Amino acid sequence: DKNYTYIPKLTADTFRSDIDYVHITSNNTIFGTRYTDFPETAAPLVCDMSSDILSRKVDVSKFGLIYAGAQKNISCAGLTIVIVRKDLIGNAMAICPTMLNYKAHAEANSLYNTCPTYAIYIAMLTFRYLKALGGVDAINKINERKAKILYNYIDSSDYYYNYNNKEDRSIMNVTFVIKSEELNEKFVKEAAAAGLKTLKGHRLVGGMRASIYNAMPVEGVEALVEFMKKFAAANR
Repeated sequence: DKNYTYIPKLTADTFRSDIDYVHITSNNTIFGTRYTDFPETAAPLVCDMSSDILSRKVDVSKFGLIYAGAQKNISCAGLTIVIVRKDLIGNAMAICPTMLNYKAHAEANSLYNTCPTYAIYIAMLTFRYLKALGGVDAINKINERKAKILYNYIDSSDYYYNYNNKEDRSIMNVTFVIKSEELNEKFVKEAAAAGLKTLKGHRLVGGMRASIYNAMPVEGVEALVEFMKKFAAANR
């Protein structure tokens, strides 16, 4: 009802009593919002954390199942991480393919099939790096700092706009627009020429989107803000 600019407040009473599970996506990469607080549910809570896993501390005990493609914060494409409550394993429907049956993988210690070894190797390096950095708490502080730098500038500007509820803003994907489609296109083109790549917003939203996943250093966000200032000054 508000074009995905906020996350609705959900409680156990929100859902019917006869449902098998509740599925959510923790971070909306397209619109730049996220669940800051996860809903309490009577049914098992299933969550796609592909775009913000390991970006912040999460109480895993609240979930029945967490799954995440590794390509955003853990590794390269081709690997999926699954955290599933033991009592939920073994309930697959008869039509479920073996490769999608968590019971088969759990019983084989994740070695049921030939593994994507390179993606797993990169994941190992990422885990070692995060551990040496100080764990998820440490990277969360860095991520919060990056997002704050960018959102603070956008909010203080009379040139760029982010329409999402502040409490629901993503720290992985920061969306913003200029009130002119021509200037949005010019911004993306000139930013790319300046070395700031892939800032074009999703086709459903338009404008710009800065994806500042774990691998993005603070310096990258600072460089973007400096470019934004120069562009605004030159294109009033």
